[in-house]
Amino acid sequence: MCDIVGREFQGSRQILGARNNLVTARIPAIGKGPKGERTQVILPNKYMKASLLVMLVLMFSVLAAACGETKIETIEVIKEITKEVPVEKIVETIKEVDKIVEVEKIVEVEKIVEVEKIVEVEKIVEVVAEKEKREIVFGGLDWTSALVQNGVARYIVEHGYGYPTSQIEGSTLPLFQGLRKGDIDLTMEIWLPNQDAAWNEAVKAGEVLPVGKSLEDNWQSSFLIPKYMQDANPELDSVEDLKEDKFKDLFEQEGGKVLLLGCIAGWGCRTMQDGDDSGPGQIVGMGLEDHVVLQDPGTSGSLAAAIEGAFAKKDPILFYYWGPTALALKLETEMGGIVDLEQPDPSTCAGNSPIHGCSFPPAEVMIAMNTELVDDAPELIAFFKNWDWSAANQLAAENWHAANSEALANKGASSEEVFTATGVAYLKNNEGWKSWVPADVAANVEAALAKE
Repeated sequence: MCDIVGREFQGSRQILGARNNLVTARIPAIGKGPKGERTQVILPNKYMKASLLVMLVLMFSVLAAACGETKIETIEVIKEITKEVPVEKIVETIKEVDKIVEVEKIVEVEKIVEVEKIVEVEKIVEVVAEKEKREIVFGGLDWTSALVQNGVARYIVEHGYGYPTSQIEGSTLPLFQGLRKGDIDLTMEIWLPNQDAAWNEAVKAGEVLPVGKSLEDNWQSSFLIPKYMQDANPELDSVEDLKEDKFKDLFEQEGGKVLLLGCIAGWGCRTMQDGDDSGPGQIVGMGLEDHVVLQDPGTSGSLAAAIEGAFAKKDPILFYYWGPTALALKLETEMGGIVDLEQPDPSTCAGNSPIHGCSFPPAEVMIAMNTELVDDAPELIAFFKNWDWSAANQLAAENWHAANSEALANKGASSEEVFTATGVAYLKNNEGWKSWVPADVAANVEAALAKE
């Protein structure tokens, strides 16, 4: 009997422990049928775990006691049941928590940071690219046409391009040396061939650069007389006539020589008259050294005043002058006219240069820039390349200056201020200058003029 109980218990144990799954197993139960036969009862799955377990424990406990053996197998069953606690849900919950990573927030932060960096870089680049504009120094040549051009050009450079400007006043040769050294940045009139030697040397050395032309409708002569003198002496028409006493006596003399009111010391044309190491000059080259003596008028203003005064009085005078200028126009149209005495043609002289004893050829009047300015203000090259200072422009500006300079001076305006006012008047009353500059520069100038 005890052996049967043991076998049955082991069989039940195996069934209960099959795959460690008490929920799905069908457990056989032992009992007696209506005829006293042994039968097998199939318990429903939903009651297996509770009812079967209790019944087995009670049944086998009684049988074990009857056999004299205390062998409680339920301890193992309980242990196995305890181990059957499902943990899948806990694991799954943990996995779901793992998936809830704030990826979107991280990505969003990265994007925001990236945008901020881009904006900051753009601002830095813009600041670095901004270059401070330095002062542009003009050569203040001591004659009206050059100073009038300075007044116009400086206003455009200052108010159109945003560069501060100033000027250093003086004569041709000293200012040209300043241009070569970089003390001066721009000169509006370099008359060639008047200073060919120095110009060619400076260009070859890479010190100066021609960037434009001015006063293309120009002329100059060392041997001019009033037409009223020729009208009275029709045979007086050549420099050769100055060698004859009958004609020499018509002029003011010094030491028996005709007084020539010539170029100012320091002007390029003075070298053409006097000569230097490269040539004898006009007076010697034309054989006039025993007949003509040069007189320095001191300033361009003094030269102009002396000429105009002689014409007004109908006095005899031999003089140097040039055009286009307001005074030359006045002498021609209001004061009787000018006669240019015949001289050897430039083609007869080496290099067509008057320094070898011939007349002045039509001049090439250059706008010159120190080469350092090419790097500092390259946009000005295009401006001066387009510069168009015709005789009409010169006369318009110079006539305004002649009509208003005295009144402005009486109000305390300096010479520089008077020429600045001349530049403003020209820009307000003319449109041609707008083609010399880009549209935005022209707009800047017009905005400044509106406040004048």
